[in-house]
Amino acid sequence: MQITIRSMTAEEAWKYILERHTAFHKGLRKFGYKYNTWVPKPNNEHIKAMFEKEKLTEQDIKFYKNFFITEIYNADNLRQFDSNFVEFVRPMMEKGINKFLVPLLPNWNAVLPKKLEILCTYGVGAGYSRKSDEYAVITFRMSRYPDNKESMLDTMLHEFIHLLIEKPIIEKYNVPHNFKERIVDLIGTEFFGKHIQERFVNAFVDKYITPEAIKTDLPGAVAKMMTDYNALQQKQMQQRQSL
Repeated sequence: MQITIRSMTAEEAWKYILERHTAFHKGLRKFGYKYNTWVPKPNNEHIKAMFEKEKLTEQDIKFYKNFFITEIYNADNLRQFDSNFVEFVRPMMEKGINKFLVPLLPNWNAVLPKKLEILCTYGVGAGYSRKSDEYAVITFRMSRYPDNKESMLDTMLHEFIHLLIEKPIIEKYNVPHNFKERIVDLIGTEFFGKHIQERFVNAFVDKYITPEAIKTDLPGAVAKMMTDYNALQQKQMQQRQSL
């Protein structure tokens, strides 16, 4: 697998912010995400105002795009961790993937992408997109990221696990967002000692996604979990309707 890193262009970075605005109002907000996850500075008045509006007019979009490109975007800001990535993150990431995750691909019905591109942009944290079996992207929101190589590595491994299981498991069994994050956290903890996201701790998920299930039959465990979850939801709905 070839892993490369580059900064987003101004157009790419703006498009990403606009896409995150849509995702934020469609559902991410209810899981506790804050608008400043995807913005250069949390106290920027214009970008904050943009995320406070659920519906953006064409005039709004034109104004905010012009402000972002002319007043915020600077490619040099997005290259600050290139040396950390080349010297530490990429080699350690490759080592961890090859040692722990590659052997499990057949059990997960997962495919390793031939090319992984890491795109650097504004904000904090990261996101992922599996474009095809051949090509995948991790979007590293690093303008407000701590200069900590271990934190960078944890973030990359977390997003890479997402990439592996998204299509063969998460999409196949229609796993909700909060369950998905818990599954990835449990996998990351099992193999890499990654920290847990407290807001996604879920005893229901933990009953199914055990260390043994992760190593032997993750798709089967997720399928069983979702069957039971959907049955529970249906039962609760019937109980509410009978009141």
